[in-house]
Amino acid sequence: MPRLYKMLLTILLLGVTAYTGLCLFFFFTQRSFIYFPRQRQNKSTEILKVDTPQAVIECSVHNLQSEHAILYFGGNAEDVSSSLPGYSLELSDVALYMMHYRGYGGSSGKPTEHALREDALAVYKYIRARHSKILFVGRSLGSSIAIGLAAQVNPAGLILVTPFDSIQNIAKQVVPFLPIQLLIKDPYLSFQFAPKIKCPTLVLAASSDDVVPAKNTARLLKAFSPGITTLQTIPGTDHNSISASNLYWSRMRQFVKTVFRTP
Repeated sequence: MPRLYKMLLTILLLGVTAYTGLCLFFFFTQRSFIYFPRQRQNKSTEILKVDTPQAVIECSVHNLQSEHAILYFGGNAEDVSSSLPGYSLELSDVALYMMHYRGYGGSSGKPTEHALREDALAVYKYIRARHSKILFVGRSLGSSIAIGLAAQVNPAGLILVTPFDSIQNIAKQVVPFLPIQLLIKDPYLSFQFAPKIKCPTLVLAASSDDVVPAKNTARLLKAFSPGITTLQTIPGTDHNSISASNLYWSRMRQFVKTVFRTP
C-alpha cells in the first residue's frame, strides 16, 4: 500500500506541475495569441502622426478636408493602410482616420489593451476639433476599442463589425480548463461598456463567423440599452470575408448617410 500511495502522490504532483506550467505558459505568452502586428503595405497612403507620452501613433488617412470623419479601428491582424482604399472608394465624401495600433504599421511601442484604449482617445482628441461630426468603426478586436471610446465621448454614431462580448469569454470557450479570469491581462470586456453607449449603433455580423461565435455577439447586443442597436447579418460570409459583400457596404453607406445626414 505505501508503494501505491507513493505512486499516486507522484502522479498527482506531476499533474499539478504540468497544469501549473500550462497556466504559466498562457500567462506569459497570451498577448502573442491576441495581437498579430502587421507592417504598412500601402506605401502611398497619407500618414498622420499623433504623439502620446509613451508612443507615436500613425494613422492612414484620406480626405481630411471633409466636414465629417470616420475613426477606424481594425482587427488584430489587419493592415489598415491596405483597407483604406476600399473605404475611401465606398465612403468617398468623409474623412478617414485609420489607426495603426502600437507595434503595427509605423506606430511605436507594444500593444496592450490599456495602451490601445489610451491611444484611441489621444487620436480622437486630435481630430475632434477638425470635424463637426465623428463616427467610429471598429472591426473584430477594434470593435472593443470603438465601444470603449464611444462610452467615453459619445460620437455621432458607431459601427461594429464582427464584435464580441469579451475576449475573456471567448478564451474561456477555447481553454475551459484554465482559470482565464485570473490569468488574462487584456480581457476586452466590451459588454461592460455597451450599456453606456447613447449613439445609434450598427452591428454587422457574418453569417458563418468562425472566430467570434454568434452567441458572443448576441451577449454583447443584450448589454446595450433598448433601441440603440441595429443588427445586420451578412449572409454567405465569415469573419474575414464579411467586407467583400455588397450588402456590407450598402448597409454601411446607408448608416453613415443617416448619421451625417448627407444628401
